Amino acid sequence: MLAITGRPAACGPRCWTVPPGPVRELKVVKVLQEITGEQVLLELQARSAWNQRDYEQTQRIAEQAAAMAAELKDDNAWWNMTFLQAESLRKQGLVRESAMVARTLQHHPMTGQSAALVARVCTMTSLALQGSGDLADAVVEARRAAESAARIPGQQELHIEAQNALIAALADSDQLNDAWTECLVLAELLEDNPSKQTSGMSYWAIGNVAFLLQRVEDGTKYHRLAAENLSPTNDLDLWARFNRASAALRLAAGVVEPETLECIDRAEMASSIVGGSERDRLELALTRAHWLVLTGQFDAAIERLRAVTSQESLLATHTAAEARFLLGQAYNARHIELEALLNLEASEELFVQSGANDRAAAARQLIHKVQGFD
Repeated sequence: MLAITGRPAACGPRCWTVPPGPVRELKVVKVLQEITGEQVLLELQARSAWNQRDYEQTQRIAEQAAAMAAELKDDNAWWNMTFLQAESLRKQGLVRESAMVARTLQHHPMTGQSAALVARVCTMTSLALQGSGDLADAVVEARRAAESAARIPGQQELHIEAQNALIAALADSDQLNDAWTECLVLAELLEDNPSKQTSGMSYWAIGNVAFLLQRVEDGTKYHRLAAENLSPTNDLDLWARFNRASAALRLAAGVVEPETLECIDRAEMASSIVGGSERDRLELALTRAHWLVLTGQFDAAIERLRAVTSQESLLATHTAAEARFLLGQAYNARHIELEALLNLEASEELFVQSGANDRAAAARQLIHKVQGFD
């Protein structure tokens, strides 16, 4: 019989004692090994869920893994799992929640010790803030990300990601000349031949700004380059989002051509396969409605836009503003002035709220036209 209490056991001369310390330490080590193994398993499960685009499951598992890492005082694991949690929240359209988690990462001491981590988390924060329509803050975060990434040798892809976020934030907030300046910086970074997907997403961003500046030839050129680098076989979800965005920017520039309709059709087909969030569905419906408005199909546009605006709380503020603006346009074209004014006034207010002052001015101009002031 083995005594583990540190005192001789009453079992005869063959009994012997073992000091208590080493045994307890062995037990503690074993427990820690089991916990660490469980944590590693959770991390693997979270990554697997992410790869399968099950973002709700990713969020849940990553949150568990982060909590366990915190108990073990494993800062690296905690940071990575918390970052993954924030990313999965954003993918679900829970952008405000994503930004809150990202802020937690920003305030962690480990982040401040690494320019690369600052760039990563500020880029993600900017994207979340763009999604919620907090455009001024999104610009600040993206600029900080780009400045941090630029200081790190050999981190080209990180710099490109930050630059893309900065361009998007500037463009959404109507700072188009500044956005184009940043596009030129991005174009220089692309000369070092990053991955095809990174190149495709960057050409996409540059094309977006070109369309917004009414540089239609440049916009078409860069979006064609984006299409050449992005592949539906590699990432069908990304392909769907690119085609929707390309169509939306073409429509914003007044490009009502067969190629624009093809983008909408491709986006709808890809989205029907990969699914997506309710927010994705609403944004795609908005793009189709924009096409209907520009092609004079006002009744069909009103039907779609009313469905979109009934759920506008799911959209970014500036996107909801755009839906209201288009609905106001459609009602005005059908000479339903009261509904036109109500939606245009709501549009103006939302544009102001999001910081898109040029778009707010466009809404105000149309309001005056409906009222007979112009």
